[in-house]
Amino acid sequence: MQNINFKIIERMTPEQLQDYIDKNHFSETQALKIYQHHNKNHKNEMRYIARKEGIRSITKGIDYVHIFTKNFEQLANMDISSTELKVIAKILNKMEFGNCFHVSQAKLCKELNIKKSNMSIIFKKLKSKSLIIDKDGDLFMNSNIFLKGQYHTINEKQRPNFQKAQVFNVADNPMFQNFYSYHSENDINESLSETEDFASQDQDESTKPVLIPPPEKPEDNGTEEDNVFYMKDWDLPDFQLPPT
Repeated sequence: MQNINFKIIERMTPEQLQDYIDKNHFSETQALKIYQHHNKNHKNEMRYIARKEGIRSITKGIDYVHIFTKNFEQLANMDISSTELKVIAKILNKMEFGNCFHVSQAKLCKELNIKKSNMSIIFKKLKSKSLIIDKDGDLFMNSNIFLKGQYHTINEKQRPNFQKAQVFNVADNPMFQNFYSYHSENDINESLSETEDFASQDQDESTKPVLIPPPEKPEDNGTEEDNVFYMKDWDLPDFQLPPT
């Protein structure tokens, strides 16, 4: 089992942290601990900088999505009309975490003042451009272009939607790049095995991280940090730390 250097990851940026996880091929259990520890140790520092420089985080309750710029550029080259763009924007505002959306064409017609016959044509065009994905009876926005939430921050029922919403081709021609990495079956089995090991025995002394326990859950001041890269520490059980 690959050892985690907790002291080094405390000084890493989110990009460096992800690179560290990818290069060392950590299991899901280990990656979970890394994200959790990094999140906890950076929250106080982030709040201090925000107060000092007068920075405010994204206001609570505001919806936003991530855009993969290279694939979005590909989309822009596909002659998207202004009306199609209005429909896209409205769907993005109603889209759930995991990119699934449940909104009828009739409702979109009413809200956007578009004729029903025209909306039907727009949906067909957006499906032909692999922007709207029809899978297993649900509709999704292509998660290779737009993304709402991240795998480790949404609930278990929504997680499979990320892969359901992935389409790479338009009219059988490769169009969109893949920006995701998924664990193999061997990685999952290894992760389950490690979880059982952690529950049944203590870690070897040489592999235990030496660090100060992170702070308690912060008070809610009406704003929230951008938790794109991290899991909320109070949503997950603390992993076992060595006695100080």
